[in-house]
Order: sequence, then structure tokens, then C-alpha cells
Amino acid sequence: MTAELNPRYDLDTFRVGEGNELLVSAARAVAERLGSAYNPLYLHGGPGLGKTHLLTAIGRHAESGGTSPSIEYLTPDRIAESFHAATSAGQSDAYRNRLADIDLLLVDDIHLVAQRPEIQTELLRLLPVLQAGGKQIVLAGLDLPTSIEGLDPRLASLLSSGLVVDINPPDHQTRLAILRDRAEERGTAFEEGVLETVAEFQIANVRELVTLLNRLVALEAVGETRLTPDAARALLQGEALTLAGTEAPAAEGKPEPANEFEEFLSDVSDAVQHQIESWQSELGDAIKRWSGEGFETARLEGLFDQSSPMPVEAAIEEFERDVQQLRRLRTSVAAADPTKARDPVFLDPDRIGEAQALADTLGTDVDPPPGPSAAWTFKAYIGTEANAQVDRAAQDVVARPAREANPFLIVGTTGVGKTHLLHAIGNGLLDGGVAPVACLSSQDFHDILTKATEEGQLDQWVARFGTVPALLIDDLHLLKGREQSQRELARLVSRVLEAPGQVVFTSNSPPQQTEGLSDQLKARLERGTVVTLAAPDRKLRLGLVVRMLEERAGSADPDLADYLADRPADSARAVMGLVKRVLDAADSKGASPSAAVARELIEGAAPNAPRPSPRMRTSGVVIAPTGGVKSHEKMIWNWPDPAERLIEELS
Repeated sequence: MTAELNPRYDLDTFRVGEGNELLVSAARAVAERLGSAYNPLYLHGGPGLGKTHLLTAIGRHAESGGTSPSIEYLTPDRIAESFHAATSAGQSDAYRNRLADIDLLLVDDIHLVAQRPEIQTELLRLLPVLQAGGKQIVLAGLDLPTSIEGLDPRLASLLSSGLVVDINPPDHQTRLAILRDRAEERGTAFEEGVLETVAEFQIANVRELVTLLNRLVALEAVGETRLTPDAARALLQGEALTLAGTEAPAAEGKPEPANEFEEFLSDVSDAVQHQIESWQSELGDAIKRWSGEGFETARLEGLFDQSSPMPVEAAIEEFERDVQQLRRLRTSVAAADPTKARDPVFLDPDRIGEAQALADTLGTDVDPPPGPSAAWTFKAYIGTEANAQVDRAAQDVVARPAREANPFLIVGTTGVGKTHLLHAIGNGLLDGGVAPVACLSSQDFHDILTKATEEGQLDQWVARFGTVPALLIDDLHLLKGREQSQRELARLVSRVLEAPGQVVFTSNSPPQQTEGLSDQLKARLERGTVVTLAAPDRKLRLGLVVRMLEERAGSADPDLADYLADRPADSARAVMGLVKRVLDAADSKGASPSAAVARELIEGAAPNAPRPSPRMRTSGVVIAPTGGVKSHEKMIWNWPDPAERLIEELS
């Protein structure tokens, strides 16, 4: 398999400054003589100095040699995701064998394996095999291998066994060359001396140097007069000092505007600075991430051609949705034909139509995972002041999935509305275009996984759940003692979060207080947001009573509603059970539900009061036509009589 490498990065476009000659010479030698020059080659340097550029350039230069080597570009997150997916599908050995056969392995951000012992173990197994087979290894990280805290000493020694080269910050001439290249890419021509002025600033990070340039590009676009070198220096000085790690000059030391144009630029710079930095940084991070994972990012790169600040969040979100769709299609194709899943079409978000057509030809339709019940929505959810913060957090999850609270854990005692809120979030995500949404109880999750394991269909299970953009699991605490289910759930959660996708759980207790929950799941949950639903207050009790009376009796008697709302209840389910008892009592008397009927039932029944008319018994398991949750616990109030309910609970 050959990785899809970013075409913008090659050795010819990497500007070589004083101190980096050895670096580029080694990169070229490695690319032209795979496995026989320096193996491994380890590049290290601070952020924004071009490590990703060089890694990609080595791969592209090796491709241009005419030998068609197999190349793999990986990050620690991608290694973890791929290995977990292979393990879940029972194909871990096949995955290891595939990596052992590649000609060039490129690993970016290797320092991120420090706290991931399972990935270090895999690398300790893989790298010696590649070396023994004459295959080339190139890695990049922020620090020297021996300086990475938490790195296995054996792995640190292995990474240092070849050539270790640091990437030096660009000197003045290199900074000027980079600025000219980037200005030419954007089609912007400055007055003579402007770029030379920017290059004078001691910015040690190429990414931040380009940030200064982008700011000038934007200011040049909004002004009616061309920027002068003095105006550029005055506008950039404070920002450049900040980027260089020193304090900006005090306000009284700031040069006064020399003319009306410079005064205008000084005023407008503060207004646009934040926007420019924000969208450029966000866009750059998105491009680095997705190109690093092998996806074609030309669509995002085209946004840099804009000469003024612009909102890019919607464009990035659309791009990520397309990536998730490609992943779902690739996973379903892999279940039918793994070789077809390697088609480059699954790495280009602008070719979704072709990817879908390929999946259709293989007949790889996978049953969607269970979704949320249509009956439980935010419209039907009654909020209270006590739970206002929880409600707002839930709405934020829907408005900004995978960006705000993630994972999102809803904690509460039985019957306070956790399940309703979970399904409401699921329906809100669907309404917002997030699909499919996997929303199911922990018992159903366990049953589906167990069946897939017993029938040897784990690959189909992965295809069904492995790439969902939203995973919602009810009653997490009921997975107590189910080690395999917890292990697979932890892997699934990792895949969804890394996609990125939204994860929501409910539980009767916070993670650290949940008995029998694995440390891996606890750690995942505690990095997210945990909220607690309080018992229903009077407002909620009244809302539930009125709604149920209107649904069952056609109208709600005010005195009856007030009387029932005043009764203490520790859960919404208890309130609904009480209303049901009153309605059944009224039915047995042939009377309309009223406060008098409720008082007689609750405060003391008449001596000869008839029992409620018998009704057909069920098992207590209710399956809603909308596909709602199946649970004795959640539907216990459907029993017509408290005594019968007690029998069911004890059974």
C-alpha cells in the first residue's frame, strides 16, 4: 500500500538555510537509497519548523525514483486506530505483516507515543523487522529520543541507532526566501522592502513567520494605499515580539502613526488580528491532521487563497463529515474485499460519489446501528431550573458535536430522565445532519457484540459500529463484569473520539464511583464532561402530570394536577407511575380523574372500593414501535397494580 502524500511538500520547496544542509542532504540520500543510507533517520525540532514537510518530501522523492516503493505515513493516533480496528476484526497478525512488507515507513509526532505503552510495544516489534529486511524508517519528533519522558529505553535506543538530525530555525535569508515563496503562492506583490522588513524579525518558527505574512496580506487587501516598510514594521512589531517569546513594548512606547493611512491601518489591525490568526491556525491544524492521515486536502488548502479573514469552521466541519462518510464506506468495503478498501478514492473527500459507487458494486450495504427513539426528543423533554446547566450542556453537544463536551456523561439515579435526554441528544444530532447515530442500551451493545463474536462476524460488527460519527450508550454501569464488552467499547470509543466523533453515556454514578468499570473507560470519561441530573422539582412534576393527563384523559383537571405535583417523588418515573394509578382508579370507578379520586387512592381508600379491573399481563419487557429501550427497570410502571409490580421486581 502506498500512502497518499501531500503534493505541496517536496524537497525542492523546502528552503535550506545555514545549519540545515546536513538535514536536507540526509533526507535526499535516504529517499534515493532506501534502507542503505541512514536507518533509521530521526528528525527533531520545535513545532512549525518543517518536520511534516520533510517526512512527506522524503516519501514523494522516493516515489519519483521510478521503483514504485510501498510507503506508509503514520502518526501514533493512526497507529492506535488501525491496530485496534485490526484487533477487533481478528486481523492483528495480518496488519503487522502488511506493515512489515512496506519499503518506507514514515512516522510523524513520535513523541506522542510516550504515554501509550501498547503502541511502543508494537513499534519495538515492527522496527527491527523492517531494519532486518532492509526497509527504510524515518521518524520525526519534538525532542531527542532520550529526552522523551515516558519512552521505553529500548525504543529510545533503537530510534537513536541511526542518524539523528535536528532542524534549526531559519536564518534571515531563509526567512526572506520563505516569505517570497508564500507571497508568490498567494499572488500578492508588496512594495519593495516590505518582505525584507518582515524577515528582520527573529521569528524561529516558519508557521508563525507565515502568520505575520498572512496578516500583511489581509491588511494590504483592505487598504487603499500600498503598505510601506515602515508601516509594516510598526504594525508587526508587537506581534513579532510576542511570537518570539518576549514581551511586546508598552503602549507608551508604540510609535505614533506617521500619517492618516498608517493611523487607519493601526486601527483596523486590532480588529482583524484575532480573526486572521484564528482562521489561519484552525485551517492549518486541519490540513496537517488530515493530510497526515493520508486524506487529500486540496479543498482546505484552497481556502488559503483568500486574502482576507473568513470563517472556515463550517468548511472544516463539512470536510470532516465527508471524511467520516469515506471511512464508513471504506470499512464496509473492507468487510467484503480488503484489497478494494485500499483504493485512493477513499482518501479524497471530493470523490465521495465514486467511493459510494464502488461500495455499491460490491453489495456492501451494512445494517445501520440502532438509532435513538423518535419518541424521546428535546421538544418532549421538560427542563427545570435545577437541571438548567445540564440542559444547556446537552444542547451544546448537539450544536457543536465533537467540539464541546466529549465524551459527555449524564449521571443520575434511576428514573430522573437520563434515557430521555440521551435519545433527545441523538435525535438532535440526526436533525443536525450527523448520521448515522448509534444509540442503544449497554445490554443491547453487549448482546450484539456477543452474537457477532460467536458467529465469527466481528468484521461486520466493526463495519457497523466502527465509523459512526456519534456513539450513545445508555446505562454504562450495567456493563459491570463484562470485560470483553468493556474492552471493545473502550476501543470503539477511541476510534469515535479520534475521528473526531461525539460520545455520550449515561450512568447511575460518576466514573470513579462506578464499580466494575475498567480503568481505561474511566480515564476516557474523566477527560470529558460529567453532568448530574437532579430529582424532579415541582415544576417538572407538574409538567409531567399535565402532559400525561392530557394524553390519557384528554384534559388535565387543575386541582388534580396541583395535588399530584405536590406529592414528593424522587424520579420522573415515580411521578408517571402515580398518575397512572390515579387514572386506573378513575377507570375502575367509571369516573373522570379528579383530586377526590386521587386523595381516596393515596390517603385512604373506601372500605368497599373495587380493585382496578384486571388487565393482560406481559413479561414487563416493552418494545416501543419506535425502537425504544427494552428494560424491566425502565418500564416497570406499566404494571397496573403496585402489588403486581412488586412481584415482577422480585422475580
